[in-house]
Amino acid sequence: MEGPPGPPGVSPAHGLEEFTDDRQFAPPDGVTTVFVQAWGAGGGGSGSDVNTGSGGGGGGFAWCLLPVQPGTPVTVDIGTPGAGGPDGANGQPGTSSTVDNGLGGVVFADGGNPGTGLIGGQGGYGKCPGQGTVRQGPVGGAGGAGGPGLGGRPAVNGVIPPPALSAAGIGGNGAPHPPPNERNGLPGGPGYVVIWW
Repeated sequence: MEGPPGPPGVSPAHGLEEFTDDRQFAPPDGVTTVFVQAWGAGGGGSGSDVNTGSGGGGGGFAWCLLPVQPGTPVTVDIGTPGAGGPDGANGQPGTSSTVDNGLGGVVFADGGNPGTGLIGGQGGYGKCPGQGTVRQGPVGGAGGAGGPGLGGRPAVNGVIPPPALSAAGIGGNGAPHPPPNERNGLPGGPGYVVIWW
């Protein structure tokens, strides 16, 4: 069965593998280049005190052509979401998703920064070892006297959207503030990787 269409000017894909946890990819015989889409994990939202919390930044995005070699495993590490901050505290950053071809080439999709106090977290960055396209994750919304800051929501910039993980790379929302109770910020979304050839 033929795989999904590749990018413009590239033949249709013959295989596809999705990654929601850390593991390795074995390049099939005859395959020397793969396409990688990677989202970093989102940062956590901050907790509320006298104000609502701020949102975490979205994970970075990378769409890269990556050389591979059959017999040399490709190591995929998936970003871990940043935890939401407890009452009145900052969230935690999301971690990066990486794809290492074992040949000196690594795709990076950095995790989003956390919401800190009333300031929304900055989004992570992406990096390709060669040809590709990268996008910075969106900034989280500010906290304050109104509603909580929303976490950054990455646009689906890839040729293949993440159907298995619609929360990929999103930042966590800041905590609401229902006086006199304080609440925790929400965690960010996990990282996600697609490899196709």
